Amino acid sequence: MSNKKDTSHYKDFFYIPSLSAGSMVSAFKKDTKFSDGTTMRFFAKEYPEKWRHNKFLVTAGHHYKKMDFRQQLGLDDETFVFGDSGGFQIATGALKWDGTGILREKIFHWLEANSDVAANLDIPPRVTFENRFQDSMDISFDNFKYFEKHQSGKTKFLNVIQGTFNEEYSTWYHKFKDFDFNGWCIGGPKKLVDFMYVIALMLQEREFEKQHIQYIHLLGISKISDFFILSTIQKLLNELTDGRVQLMTDSSSPGQYPVFGTYLHSTNYKTQTFTELYFPKNAEYRRKTHIAKNKGSVEIDKTNLVPCSLDCPACKDFTYEYLGGQTASGLDRYSQEGMPRMVVHNTHLYCEAVKDINKLVNNHVELLETAIPTELFNVILSLHEMFADPEKAMHVYATYVKTYKKYGGDSISTTDANKFNEFFKF
Repeated sequence: MSNKKDTSHYKDFFYIPSLSAGSMVSAFKKDTKFSDGTTMRFFAKEYPEKWRHNKFLVTAGHHYKKMDFRQQLGLDDETFVFGDSGGFQIATGALKWDGTGILREKIFHWLEANSDVAANLDIPPRVTFENRFQDSMDISFDNFKYFEKHQSGKTKFLNVIQGTFNEEYSTWYHKFKDFDFNGWCIGGPKKLVDFMYVIALMLQEREFEKQHIQYIHLLGISKISDFFILSTIQKLLNELTDGRVQLMTDSSSPGQYPVFGTYLHSTNYKTQTFTELYFPKNAEYRRKTHIAKNKGSVEIDKTNLVPCSLDCPACKDFTYEYLGGQTASGLDRYSQEGMPRMVVHNTHLYCEAVKDINKLVNNHVELLETAIPTELFNVILSLHEMFADPEKAMHVYATYVKTYKKYGGDSISTTDANKFNEFFKF
């Protein structure tokens, strides 16, 4: 008889595209097709099985008045739908918060109607709530009490931790930790050093070992280095909790890049970057592109296929013709046909990167040191040390804090959410 432990139920960290704001909403609602008849709904049963990604984020901040929003987008019961509560939109002032509880009630019922797992309605200490940490925390606490009391079990709600520096994260955690929810959203960390502090804090407090914790969600981070870190945490959570806890993150990045004309070609683990190709919009598009160093020009054959490293459904017949001109009905072809293809392709690239990184972290850990930057490898080593002895997690954090600051830079966010919001006001 083999004494080998059964790990078949262990989980892989997964990525959730956040594309429920912006131009793709219309494409999903209309069930827009590529020219070969394939639906753009990459989460649908009809999408090629090899490429189907049945995970999606919907946001109450943009759509809380549409109670059937899930059905409008074609998100069936087999699709895992994560609900964002819209707290960021309240913090920015895009949603008016009057303190009466009316908006809170509407958002609560919308999340129960449209999502499988959802974040509580937290008010992050950002933008209009900058330097108002106590107000942010008090309003969020009242909202969480309402959610805890009224939750039916249809949607699994997650606690949320917010802050801008260590003391705030610790204060928030200890005030909110006793709510009866199904896990945590970690929101707010713009720096790697802050995120690592939250992980160390929860390890030391044995938070992940509580039996009701099923999900840990990281709000809006999706750099390649983030994927390596999160995949490592999932691996260690599997070992700590015997596969009980699912780790996940989301971002709108696949949809943000095409706003600026950027198509993602491939990943580079050594530089931790996506290789980007720039496809200029209609006003900038020219049949001939001048190359200064040769003082000549290159003829662009518009019938050529856009280079796709994946051979994904979005690029099967994606030619340069989609990047300029008008559709048969006189609409801007770039916006109507080119951009949606770029968004779906970028989404596939993100999802494939996560799958590849999970395999590397789970099955070829000995190769990590040669595949990624030394500083990132040291961050991963620190996680192994934290999980090996949770009681000493904060000590490990203190030992590696200079590494986190050096490698993490100023931000762990992929793009500027405030700037992106300007493109999709509602």
